[in-house]
Parts: sequence; C-alpha cells; structure tokens
Amino acid sequence: MKKQAKKKKYPAFTLVEVLVVLVIICVLVILFVPNVGKQKELADKKSNEALTTLVENQIKIYELEFPEEKGSAVTLKLSQMETLGYITKEQRTRYEATLP
Repeated sequence: MKKQAKKKKYPAFTLVEVLVVLVIICVLVILFVPNVGKQKELADKKSNEALTTLVENQIKIYELEFPEEKGSAVTLKLSQMETLGYITKEQRTRYEATLP
C-alpha cells in the first residue's frame, strides 16, 4: 500500500482575492482623496468668514465703549483692541491679511 500524502489545509486567502481587495481599496481612495481637499478649502473659507464676523463685531463693541475712536483707522483700532484684550494677536494678524 502506498501512503497518501496528507494535505495540510491552511485557512488563507488566494492571490486573486487579495488583489481584488486591493483594487477595491484603491478605487475608494481615488474617489475619497479629492473630496478631502475640497472639504479643507471649504473649512478654511468658513473659518475666515467666521473670523471676519467676530472681529467686526468686536470693533462695533469697541466703538460703543470708546465713541471717540469711531473715526480712527482700522489698524489703529485693531492694535488698541489687541492691547485691551478684545481680540488676540492671531485674530488681528489673520484679519489684517483679509483687508484690501
């Protein structure tokens, strides 16, 4: 009698199955990555709009508390507002970057 070689069965994936999964993942990444870039741009735009609204509201509050400063230049108001704690240095810098 001949001895039959025992076949060891390992639970594993075939090469084709692994390649199919990799292709599916690649397609999903290709579809997802451009949307992430668009979302970042949209978030930056909304952040700038919110900052502008915040600083303009703080300017109005400052003008109500200091009516003698109503006609002064915006940059002068911003420096005084930063000194008095109405806005932070970062907010002032970002807002000045949006000014024409």
